[in-house]
Amino acid sequence: HKQDHDEPKKATSSNNKTETTSRDGLLQHAAMELEAMRCRPPPQKKRGDSNNSISTNGSISNNISNNNEVERSFPPACLHLLHSLPGNHRCHDCHNGSASWASVSYGIILCLQCSGKHRGLGVNCSFIKSLTLDSWKRKEILCMLEGGNEQLTLFFDRHQMGGTTDGGAGGNVTSSSNVGVVARYRTKAASFYRQHLMIHAKQLAEGGIYEGREASRRSSSSKQQRKSTNKSSSGKCRKKSREQQLTQQLPTVTEKESVEPPCGAVGA
Repeated sequence: HKQDHDEPKKATSSNNKTETTSRDGLLQHAAMELEAMRCRPPPQKKRGDSNNSISTNGSISNNISNNNEVERSFPPACLHLLHSLPGNHRCHDCHNGSASWASVSYGIILCLQCSGKHRGLGVNCSFIKSLTLDSWKRKEILCMLEGGNEQLTLFFDRHQMGGTTDGGAGGNVTSSSNVGVVARYRTKAASFYRQHLMIHAKQLAEGGIYEGREASRRSSSSKQQRKSTNKSSSGKCRKKSREQQLTQQLPTVTEKESVEPPCGAVGA
């Protein structure tokens, strides 16, 4: 009987190992695809060819450096990895199962109808691309892999801008707050999310080989901890310096008198 109880555990453990191995292999393929899209340095100029890079008005042409970034269709392993992220099997806004469009700005997958609504917001607010028809840059793909439908949903929920389906035939979504489903993308919170995702993707694009979401989050967390430690130590140094200055400037205080210490800054 003990062997019978142990067999399901062994099977579950074996399935978990197989799933982990499969995901690791997929991540490696995706990383190779992203490396193939990495920006290549412009070719070095040969002697005597300098005139070819000078425009008619005498200025140096920037076409080589500007067109240096590789663009291609969404790589297959990266696309498979993208669809494996939580919530990415359907449209973020209306929960429609047919979703082949994306908002690069938020790293989310959308259906055709909702992508049209996002286009109405303007490219500065939501930049829309097709996962199957358009060409993609390395940084844009990293935005998608580091974003995800569930991640943005949790962010909106924390800011009380989550959406819930109304159960209609069209799968329409109404916001649980006073902010509409589309209007929430114009909020300061959405702008904060969008800007930080772009910065994060740019840092990854300029960094080493992509190692996945977990690795990038560990790296970001350690950087934030180091930054916080540096701020704390520098703050203590400044506080000691201020205390020394106050000690030198203030007159001697008798035992009956008291001096209140200066108020410190309250953390957010």
